[in-house]
Amino acid sequence: MIHHVNNEFGSVCLTVEYDEKSQWVFYQWKGFIRMQDIKTGYNKIIEQVAENNAIAVLADHSQIVGPWNEANEWLIKNWTPRAIEAGVFYWAINTGNDLFSNISLEMFLNKNSQGQYKVQVFEQLLDANRWLTNRIMLDPTPKRATQIQSPAKKELSNPVKTDVKEAVSINTKTNGKRL
Repeated sequence: MIHHVNNEFGSVCLTVEYDEKSQWVFYQWKGFIRMQDIKTGYNKIIEQVAENNAIAVLADHSQIVGPWNEANEWLIKNWTPRAIEAGVFYWAINTGNDLFSNISLEMFLNKNSQGQYKVQVFEQLLDANRWLTNRIMLDPTPKRATQIQSPAKKELSNPVKTDVKEAVSINTKTNGKRL
């Protein structure tokens, strides 16, 4: 099902859709977006991620006009932790030609050091699609660093000690071949 978010003038500024075949949430921004549009829109994206147990998001920023960096702090402190909690692990972003939008994205990515998801930026939507498809195919159930526990270290009860000279002499007797 396709969801739309309208701006204050009644125009669609965001389209959000769960792509069942690809198993990701796709969203596309259009035009000039304001702070309230961003909050409403990104909350709709989280809603779709959570409802569909999606681990990936494909973003199309190619039609954004103008800066949106006023929302960066909210995105970093509010949205990103909730997106991670909802299940986002992979995020592919297609950019456009708007300099101010691209600077806003760069500022967001530079300040957003959550490190609990993988994000990649592309100039073509098809490239973003391919990258995301490959990530999901290679690891459909990724684990976050906080979910991975290292095994407990085991101490050997009878550690083997090898003298370096002894190891060298064994190696020369066998002409460097493994036995």
